[in-house]
Amino acid sequence: MKNPRSAGALRPLLAALALLPLALTAQAAGYRFGTQSAAAEGTANANGAEAADASTLFANPAGITRLKGWNFSGVLDYVDPKTRFTDEGSYISLPGSGLQPRQIGTVGDSMSFAKGQAVPHAYLSYQGENGLAYGLGVFVPWGTKLNYPASWGGRYNLQKVELKSISLNPNIAFKANEQLSMAAGLNVQYMEGKLRRAVPYASVYAAGLLNAAHQAAAGGAPGLALQLQQQAGQIFGNSAYDGSIAVDGKDWGLGFNVALMWDPTADTRVGISYRSSVAHKLKGHADWTQPSNLPATVLAAITAAPYNGVSALDHNDSDANLSVRTPESFSIHGFHQLTPTVAVMADFTWTGDSRLQQLRIDFANSTADSITAEHWKDSTKVSLGAQWKVFPSLLLRTGYSRDLSPVPSSTRSPALPDSHRTWLALGANWAFMDNASVDFSYGHVKLKDAAMNATDDGDGETPCNCAYSTARGNYYSKATIFGVQFNYKF
Repeated sequence: MKNPRSAGALRPLLAALALLPLALTAQAAGYRFGTQSAAAEGTANANGAEAADASTLFANPAGITRLKGWNFSGVLDYVDPKTRFTDEGSYISLPGSGLQPRQIGTVGDSMSFAKGQAVPHAYLSYQGENGLAYGLGVFVPWGTKLNYPASWGGRYNLQKVELKSISLNPNIAFKANEQLSMAAGLNVQYMEGKLRRAVPYASVYAAGLLNAAHQAAAGGAPGLALQLQQQAGQIFGNSAYDGSIAVDGKDWGLGFNVALMWDPTADTRVGISYRSSVAHKLKGHADWTQPSNLPATVLAAITAAPYNGVSALDHNDSDANLSVRTPESFSIHGFHQLTPTVAVMADFTWTGDSRLQQLRIDFANSTADSITAEHWKDSTKVSLGAQWKVFPSLLLRTGYSRDLSPVPSSTRSPALPDSHRTWLALGANWAFMDNASVDFSYGHVKLKDAAMNATDDGDGETPCNCAYSTARGNYYSKATIFGVQFNYKF
């Protein structure tokens, strides 16, 4: 009989999985919130060079040199997702044990895992008589809230995750000459994450029993070895012995941004904008809950001499941390006034998501690092938009965007079921006073149907702290986004 992976080797991986969604939410372009301005959302984020209100601080802060005096924009977005996961045979295995993989999901089961969320943003700019312009953006760069059913096939990867983030982004801008404006700013970023997932204690207990059986067979007790093997086979894959772990983590990070805005003609503007990566060290606390229904005979077999070389019952609450960097981004955008009433615009954004190749979890104790494969690619987004001034007080907008996901299908996870997406948008601006207006936006985002076949195997490295559970199925996702924005000049 082969010697199975030890239960002790499984323990670090369980904690690693618990912290994984915190890493993803800090890193992922797929978790990029993407809706920081209702004026921009009406063009599918193509209007980075328009610079018509204070929300230009997010897309291109050099645009605040076009705004005189004080300008304020307050934004409220509501994202209404429609998501569905259909299981295609999720299972769990224990390599080297001789045990057959066990199904942990029901083929054909379909479930929703996301609900609507409202998210605010705010921007303030000022330009006096000295030619300098100042701005402050307070916005949400990353965010998600996923809630899977407790018994779904990927429960050992994730049950619940919630990410909240906020960036404080002060900027200063000035005109180098009549045609060129420049800006620079700091990005003070805060992140807070919470998650919960199931823990397959049946795998840990089965591994302990098989180790005991191996020792019994070597010690000349074949009858006892057979009994222990049979007990392991009965327990392995049994969700009745699931435990759980809840994790929270938080951190502050610091980055920067720079931007240029060039007006080659009175009707044309071109801009570039760069946002740096932000380093984070997410510090989390893991709160374990163990099942209380394991038979006493199994407990005795694992813990009693001489079969207690592996302890499966010491999942004590502990600290852990993960060092990550959010990806940098670079955007080029243009705006052209075709006629006195019609303008067209475009934006191209590159995001350096290929930074994320692996996630390594560092534990506060002597436990070895846990490794999870990601192997992301750099991502790009192209947006096209147009607007029409129907009346002096009414402006209509529309836009289209194509956003390529950084997530390879081979490493797609339940925490980030991302795929390529398209965005169709409509918007309007109503100037109901000389110094006040309101923007409305509506967007429909469709993600490409995405398959997932995610097995936790430590990216092939040894020794492997792995759970060996495979979440297998297909995702169908779309979302409707509503935005409203109040702009005021004073």
